[in-house]
Amino acid sequence: HSLHVSLYAIHLGHLLNLHEEQLIQLGTAGLLHDVGTKKVSESIKNKDSELELQELETIHEHPKYSGFIAQKNHIHNPYILDAIIHHHEAQDGSGYPNQLIARNIHTFSSILAISDSFDALTNDRAYRKKYSSFEALKLMMQDESNMKKYNQEYLQVFLQSLVK
Repeated sequence: HSLHVSLYAIHLGHLLNLHEEQLIQLGTAGLLHDVGTKKVSESIKNKDSELELQELETIHEHPKYSGFIAQKNHIHNPYILDAIIHHHEAQDGSGYPNQLIARNIHTFSSILAISDSFDALTNDRAYRKKYSSFEALKLMMQDESNMKKYNQEYLQVFLQSLVK
């Protein structure tokens, strides 16, 4: 999953004209964004039904864990750390861990959010079967509960790159 997220993120970053060093930072953040899930119980990660509130709160801590683990392993670049910690923030403020809104979410975090969600939706999970690429993008772009979560400009660029 993390390799896919990294590759999608680099691809989208390239389309958005990020420089080579930025692409390296973005790719690194993509590889490390979910390392903190190692601190989450397998029973929670693999649960095939709706998570209880306490379980959901535990899952919501993984971006912080990921940032902490990256720092412990000598990753101190602020752009990489910010992207790792904020990859679940949503444009409308409904994300986590800090409920940031669009203007406070760094480009890297917005790119990782799209890349992470797309890969998660297009792969099987314990609680659901995978969506096709088309279905996943439709869900991200048109579903009322999702469409305000992603940077729509970046999502349009991502969509266009997949249909070429």
